[in-house]
Amino acid sequence: MLSAKAEIIFTLDGRNYSGCKYPLRPAFRFGDGLLFSGNIKSNATEYLNNKKYLVDIEFFTIGDDGFSVIKPYLSEGMDLVMQEGSQIIGLARLNSYTYRGGH
Repeated sequence: MLSAKAEIIFTLDGRNYSGCKYPLRPAFRFGDGLLFSGNIKSNATEYLNNKKYLVDIEFFTIGDDGFSVIKPYLSEGMDLVMQEGSQIIGLARLNSYTYRGGH
């Protein structure tokens, strides 16, 4: 599983994530159309537009095969687009990441 520390910001027009229920699981775009779901974990009780949040993200669907595909795209400081379906809902700046194989 890939785990990351990131700074996220939601950029939805006219919509907030007020009172959202956990886990919050948007898709993250890694490049070349590669989308992977991730669980956002934080102490926040709501997510408001245009406010930055420091969070942990667990990419529970990324195992050994998936990690070998996205590894060339990963770098600290990179921005990942967050999506719900085809709608872009925000950005995540990857501060650091770790991978634990065998999943």
